[in-house]
Amino acid sequence: MVKKKKFLIFSIYILIAFLIIYRGTCFLTEGTFDKDEISFYKYAKNNGIIKGLFFVYEPASYFKLWTNIANTFASFFSFEAAKIITNLFSIIIYYVIFTYILFFKSQLFHTYKQKVFAICVILFSPGMTPEIWMGSAHIREYFGIFAFILLFHDTKKDTNFKKVFSYILVIFSFLSSVWATVLSPVYFIKYLFYKNKENLIFFLSSFICSLIQFSIIMNYHFLKSAGTTSRFQVDTEKIFSFIYNVPVRNFFGSTIPKFLFVKTDIYLFNYFNFAVFLAALISTIFLLVYIYRKKDFILNLIFLSFILISIFAIAGSFPGNFVGGRYAVLPCVILTFLVFRIFILESNLVIKNSLGILLLFSLLIGLVEFRYKSPLPEVLACKMSVNESKN
Repeated sequence: MVKKKKFLIFSIYILIAFLIIYRGTCFLTEGTFDKDEISFYKYAKNNGIIKGLFFVYEPASYFKLWTNIANTFASFFSFEAAKIITNLFSIIIYYVIFTYILFFKSQLFHTYKQKVFAICVILFSPGMTPEIWMGSAHIREYFGIFAFILLFHDTKKDTNFKKVFSYILVIFSFLSSVWATVLSPVYFIKYLFYKNKENLIFFLSSFICSLIQFSIIMNYHFLKSAGTTSRFQVDTEKIFSFIYNVPVRNFFGSTIPKFLFVKTDIYLFNYFNFAVFLAALISTIFLLVYIYRKKDFILNLIFLSFILISIFAIAGSFPGNFVGGRYAVLPCVILTFLVFRIFILESNLVIKNSLGILLLFSLLIGLVEFRYKSPLPEVLACKMSVNESKN
């Protein structure tokens, strides 16, 4: 039994490595730098280790600890080598997340089948846009996902090593991703429910790191951007875009929805969009009633996380009409786990099987779009990378 378990875990690690290589060998042979990431590298190159580790990229206006670590380390190497090194730092985080899922106890997933499903969601669900694949600049989305997963850490029968390691992971997640800070109130609610030392440390770690992030945001965004147009706006165009890019594209991919939306502007008010909006509203009402009747605390936490992250995604996206791409990643992932939790809890076979088919279909579409039918093939071909000569 032990040998079978070890072989299964080893096979999962090998399969993940294969998928990483399959999606784009150029990330490991040529490397990539986007226009944001190169700023981290050049700053560390010109200002040294200490300043590189504490660099705050002003257009983003928040702290990215892991991005700073990756680029500070890469600054000791040539530009061409640095592009590969920062991608390797991303792979390290991928494997840290997957290792946590496999070896740590969670209230989200219990069996190895559930753990494998969770890994598949993070690897190739349709919401995991190629925009955030590799590179240290967009590792923040993965740390945001990690903060969500760590929220459901099961402290029962934990070794001291696992407890301390989990605390460190929370700190790294919250100091590396502004998405994580949105979940700090949910960590507090979980502590109020269980009222144990471990969940208190989880909350305090998240809260202190969130305060650090908010102080930086206040300084760089609100104070230094006084008098300019704020990006924190909500309008009907953003809401329509959110509905299309999260519940629709997350479960049906990029190809199928195009046939439905091809003759309509998804960002403008019209009869078709109104029907989609109405369907989303009715589904939300049914979901609220279902959650109220189930009285499952874990389901409540997932739903609250989805609401907070969704509000942040809609309000925090740039002024305009697009709440897709990297802005839709966390809402998509959390929504998938929300449906997955309902699938686990549901006893009605018709509903359970319907949700199971929906989840499997979503992963199947995501696997097809992982590379073969990718919505952003130029990204996976490393054609969006910035050259040193252009900077």
